[in-house]
Amino acid sequence: MSVTDTGSALNFLNAENSTQIWDLRVTSDGITATANKKLSGFKPGKLEYKNGKWRALNQDGRNFLKNKQNFANLTKNTDSLYNNLSEKKQSNIDYTPTNKNQSKSNQEESPGTTIDLSKIQADIPKDPEGFFIARYPINQKDTGNFDFLKITCYDYQPGDFGKTSNLFKLTDIDKRIKKRRGVISLPMQPGISESNSVGWGNNELNPLQLAGASTAIAAQTTLGNAIAGEGFDLTSLLQTTKGTLSAAAQAIGEDTIKAYFAGQAIGANIIGRSTGLTINNNLEVLFNGPNLRSFNYNYRFTPREPKEADKIKQIIRFFKKQMAPKRSTSRIFLKSPNVWKLKYTYKNGDSHPFLNNIKICALNQFTVDYTPDGSYSTYEDDGGRGDGSMTSYQVSLGFLEMTPIYNDDFWNDDEGKEGTGF
Repeated sequence: MSVTDTGSALNFLNAENSTQIWDLRVTSDGITATANKKLSGFKPGKLEYKNGKWRALNQDGRNFLKNKQNFANLTKNTDSLYNNLSEKKQSNIDYTPTNKNQSKSNQEESPGTTIDLSKIQADIPKDPEGFFIARYPINQKDTGNFDFLKITCYDYQPGDFGKTSNLFKLTDIDKRIKKRRGVISLPMQPGISESNSVGWGNNELNPLQLAGASTAIAAQTTLGNAIAGEGFDLTSLLQTTKGTLSAAAQAIGEDTIKAYFAGQAIGANIIGRSTGLTINNNLEVLFNGPNLRSFNYNYRFTPREPKEADKIKQIIRFFKKQMAPKRSTSRIFLKSPNVWKLKYTYKNGDSHPFLNNIKICALNQFTVDYTPDGSYSTYEDDGGRGDGSMTSYQVSLGFLEMTPIYNDDFWNDDEGKEGTGF
């Protein structure tokens, strides 16, 4: 097989007949493949990529796809063609490379227990609508002149629990998503900001609690040894407990210990009332865990022509549809709504070099105000697609980032190295 790069096209040979050259090309309609000559009396083969798979448009194309090597070459070359395109061109094409967002498999995994979840299935009807592409305003088609917010919708991909031998290694959703549902490009808005926070909280551990913890650890160790078949060493446990309590009594005093627990029983500070002292709680602020970020956007859509009014309607419908849960045919199960990738995009199609990056988000709030100007107002009927359109719409979007930001995201993830990081 030979491959020739022709910019937005690749040429490769039919594995069965090296004289037939296939032209793989990106057009405004998507990705197509066309043969330069016919085989076996049929018309030259034609293929198109639609709804996540290749489809033959004639018999010669069907014969081509039947050959496993041909299909492998087609997939390989399509991946190469797509990956060499600019992000600007990629955003307008319904195609997902085979290696897109696949987790690394060359890392050593620890042995563990796996759970077979294959029996848990639900018949979720397939979406009959195709890939959705939209932008607002519609007359700003040349993205090379301005920055914009690129919002890409993906099918939700569940986690890999039970699918790996490592119980403690779960793949982030950013590495799991594959199938795109649509791309919406919106203008930049004032008030772009981010706020990240982590949880810190008070924690106490007084000397008596410390003594109790030491005793509990000794008991758990003894029980663990017994489970492992090493016998239940009650004598050693009692000696350890006695030693710990004896040390506590010497350091604190038996009367103080009695007064402390008596106070705990009745909910009163007996030690403080009688001595003016209090047990040192060793108060310290400890890390509790990360928090999730949220991103909110407000857009005023004002249609200026029937075509734009129709597109605004489609955009609103798309957001509402994709954030809705999917119902199984049996009505027993609900499948998670689709998820979103937000990207502040520079005029050249790359991530903005001076703004933050955002991980995969859920759209958890969507509001449409059909009368933002305080009165009901629509356009007159003129026989176009904008008949009856509101004169303006106020749309609010609330996104919740689905995974926290970690330190290694800034140096272990290519996206974290762009702009100001996550």
